[in-house]
Amino acid sequence: MLALVSDLFFADRIIRIGQTVNEDVHVYHSQEEFKSAVMKDHPSVAIVELPLLDDSDLTWIAKIPHVAGYGPHVDRDRFAKARAYGIHPLWANSALIQKLGPWLLSLRNNEAGFQ
Repeated sequence: MLALVSDLFFADRIIRIGQTVNEDVHVYHSQEEFKSAVMKDHPSVAIVELPLLDDSDLTWIAKIPHVAGYGPHVDRDRFAKARAYGIHPLWANSALIQKLGPWLLSLRNNEAGFQ
């Protein structure tokens, strides 16, 4: 699983949640690094911190079959743009820690090819 995360608290939590479901998490701190990893590694799952995505063309993100996003709950425009590019589910920062583990487990249980 790839993660685009700037905040060390969230990066640590995402890594720990990944470990609980036996998922290796590779953290990137910039969109450029993350995009490069997506193009090279072809991940099946990713989590992105929405404020780290710029407003340029994000069609490349569709190469990830399962991509979730999170950000400040008041940033409705950014959530709408993320949804338009296929990022789903979307969570407020405050919900990330509760929602990520069950989402990963549901992917693992529903998809034989989950990696």
